[in-house]
Amino acid sequence: MGRSGSSVPRIFGVWWRQRIWIESIAIETIDEVLIANAEFYSCFEAKSLDRMSEVWEHSDLIRCTHPGWPTLKGWGTVSGSFFNLFHAEFGLQFLLTDTEVRIDNDIALVFCTENILGQGLGSSVSSLNIFHLDQIERRWRLIVHHASVASTTFN
Repeated sequence: MGRSGSSVPRIFGVWWRQRIWIESIAIETIDEVLIANAEFYSCFEAKSLDRMSEVWEHSDLIRCTHPGWPTLKGWGTVSGSFFNLFHAEFGLQFLLTDTEVRIDNDIALVFCTENILGQGLGSSVSSLNIFHLDQIERRWRLIVHHASVASTTFN
């Protein structure tokens, strides 16, 4: 049992504060998506390219936009970005908040705020992760990660 009686456990060192829209989606399906999302951040924190490879779909359709970076296309380019990030001297820790899940058939959207700690600095990043249900393996695979620095002020 997770924080505040949530059915989503504390997984891979990440707590959730969440809003979930449930229409005709089974709770188990939502939990599976949240577990896949948590594994993405856990791989990032562990700097594990092997585990990150298991999270992502390996196709030319995938996209990844790290904060301040251009959009990367295809598994080869995306995996290269993680290789470079994982070889940085500093590590990152993620605390996810404001998590929202939307599921439509075999596509799941996860909106969240990444509260990032690392290299002596903290920042908040707005993130959208899109997962596709692999029909053969019956597991959710990441196909899009888009993250941008969140502003604390609005003009």
